[in-house]
Amino acid sequence: MSGLEFLVVALAVILGSLVKGVTGLGLPLTAVPVIAFFVGVEDAVVIMAAPTAVSNAMLVREHRHELRFAEHLPLFAGLGAVGAVLGAWALPRINERALLLVLALILAAFLAWRFSSAAPRWSPRVQRWGRAPVALTCGVAQGATGISGPLVAAWFQGLGVSRERFVVSNTSIFLFTGLTQLVTLSFTGQWSSQRLWGAALAASLVTMALPFGIRIGRRLNSERFETAVNIVISVCTVSLLVRVF
Repeated sequence: MSGLEFLVVALAVILGSLVKGVTGLGLPLTAVPVIAFFVGVEDAVVIMAAPTAVSNAMLVREHRHELRFAEHLPLFAGLGAVGAVLGAWALPRINERALLLVLALILAAFLAWRFSSAAPRWSPRVQRWGRAPVALTCGVAQGATGISGPLVAAWFQGLGVSRERFVVSNTSIFLFTGLTQLVTLSFTGQWSSQRLWGAALAASLVTMALPFGIRIGRRLNSERFETAVNIVISVCTVSLLVRVF
């Protein structure tokens, strides 16, 4: 990459890190499409796997006091990990456009329900029976595209939890599925020297920018936080549709 291209990628990673610090999601959403423009989708997904795991580990540590209050995390994370293995294995084989279209349609349906419902919270029945398929779908999306945050966010936003619990629930699942993705990528031989260098550079930018996003997030009240999450999910939906068509 030229100096200008590297600068664009670096800014995308920094912006994604800031959004991640505020809302608990948004790093792969911001960085993967930009990196993919220069090096291809598969390279971008692999490069951002490690920096995304670093960002999630930092946020889990930041909000670790809320972990004991987060329900069903082990089950959700375990099923997500299974999906991540399948997605990472399928990365070189899967029809990416079809998967992105499915993800975009799911998010569009969630947003339509979110903005049209007087009480946008999942019913007890949906919470009980929807957990497993949502977890598996999120894992597959993480392993195959590096973008599962909006799906996980949509689920936990529908539960109506606090900002801190929302962030730690999301990032705990992202961390577990992300580590599984990294192991699978390693076992399937998808690392190259170029990808390793790119991952290391992106991870260094994440560690510098993420703390500033966390500080901004602390200043948001619940309404502004929910608005920020809705914006990120909306942008992701549009971004996915653009990549499909």
